[in-house]
Amino acid sequence: MIVATNGNAFLKSTPKHEAAQVSKEDVQNSLLAEIEGSLGTGIGSKRVTDMKTALSPMFAALPKNSYGNLEHVTVTYALHRVFVQRHGWSIKGLDHGGAGWNSSTATGILKDQVPAFIQNLFELRLGGRGLGLNELAVFAATIEHLVHNEAVGRLGSALSLHSLLPTAMMTSAQVDEILDTYMMAYILGENLQSMTLTNAQSLIREMPEIFLAWGDTQKFVREVRQRLVQQEQDISFALLVKIAETIGEEFGKFQDAECKGLKAALVKMEDRGTGRVRLSNFYKPAASGADGSWQFQESIGYLRQLGTLDESNSDEPRVMLSNYLTSQANCIASSDYYSVCCIDECEGLFSHLEKSLAAPEATTAEIVKLISALPSSSVSAPRSLSATLLTRLDDISASHGGKVQLHGRLFAQWMHHAYPRECPYPHMSGTTTQESADAWTDVNGGDSVATQEELEQFTSVSNSSDIAEPIDDIHDLMMWSHEEELLIVRPTFAPTAKTGIIAQVRNVILFAALASAVFGITRTITASSGGAGEVPQKFMV
Repeated sequence: MIVATNGNAFLKSTPKHEAAQVSKEDVQNSLLAEIEGSLGTGIGSKRVTDMKTALSPMFAALPKNSYGNLEHVTVTYALHRVFVQRHGWSIKGLDHGGAGWNSSTATGILKDQVPAFIQNLFELRLGGRGLGLNELAVFAATIEHLVHNEAVGRLGSALSLHSLLPTAMMTSAQVDEILDTYMMAYILGENLQSMTLTNAQSLIREMPEIFLAWGDTQKFVREVRQRLVQQEQDISFALLVKIAETIGEEFGKFQDAECKGLKAALVKMEDRGTGRVRLSNFYKPAASGADGSWQFQESIGYLRQLGTLDESNSDEPRVMLSNYLTSQANCIASSDYYSVCCIDECEGLFSHLEKSLAAPEATTAEIVKLISALPSSSVSAPRSLSATLLTRLDDISASHGGKVQLHGRLFAQWMHHAYPRECPYPHMSGTTTQESADAWTDVNGGDSVATQEELEQFTSVSNSSDIAEPIDDIHDLMMWSHEEELLIVRPTFAPTAKTGIIAQVRNVILFAALASAVFGITRTITASSGGAGEVPQKFMV
């Protein structure tokens, strides 16, 4: 290591298990660049413009406050979704993790990552008028910029480990070695500062056993390098940073090929087109020691906590494909800011609806027309929706006064029934928790991997899994509950500042006029003005 240059100080690499520490000056420059970019100039212009383009259809469809902006809950929800869509990133502090969107805050990602004044700046905007599309794009671009800075820091540590200065020009062979070190730390969440080169090289040699897709990952990384380095030439640190940034942005889609393989394996075991696999079949490869036996070994306790189990028939629990694929069981902890997870296929379907409708609610006729013509990776179109789907959609609409609320639990549940292999089942908030296997084990004391006894318990018992009885309606095999949770609940009338004052004056006059009314009438008025009759705010899972 070169003692004369402190790679950590220069590049701000971040230790494992510690929140990224970014200097006040860097954040000021970053935020100013992003704000400047939002006005059409400066280095942040393209990033903000790209974010506005990505967020625009979602923003148009989300429920807004009286100023036409998004509040805390919707900002968190929008930011979470845009990073999932763009990169397959599950941003820490933005993912509700099964607890409900009200348990997360949009500025949670900034806590301990940037100085408090930046967090306060966004909090003030959110607590006042909320965020418009432009401000939301700046917020998202700022987070993306911080992720970029983290990558620069990790690269700095990799260079120091290989005794190279950031000012050095590197050959393609040297860059490949550095990127192998970088990706090892990226995938395993290792702190390169606490390692020697010998330790790092030893881990790299073990990566094919630790991470089975390591060979494909190396091929992917080299392809990115070759794409950005058009000819054999020495590579500067600035170009190396560009390579690493591109790898980070594209790794989620690359890694999703592994997710598609998992899905294909599960579909082969699927129970009658329901997007579910009986637990006995789920565990069978591991119990028999067949090829791929390293997969599908999560314990029933861990599966239940992740919300991947359909236990509506307690005698025959089943694993829901889409819930399992998008759960933390299939995420790679790769950053202080985010994890790389399987891309949620339902996002693409739902985004199509938002773009087409450009509103937070729609009639059943509008939804039926769109869904009937909307294919997925496993559903062909055009198609005729089943009588059960049509009836349930009508029921959802009726419960909301004639229109379906798109950002509600019931509609998400309906989408799960319409696309059982793509759209996750939405559990009630607080009933599941998205934790990594290690975190779940630390908290619960149980093993996240099924024991041999657990495997045999479900695979040795002969049941109806080999001979599936025919059924008239597959929806009868898929659990359905009538509980609704909305992303945000709006009053039927949202007064402006002017009407609010008029209403206050009117209330004073009414109070004086009714002061002598009987106690029962007074009690009725009190209840209707905000007591037991107030609609509680609920949040979608």
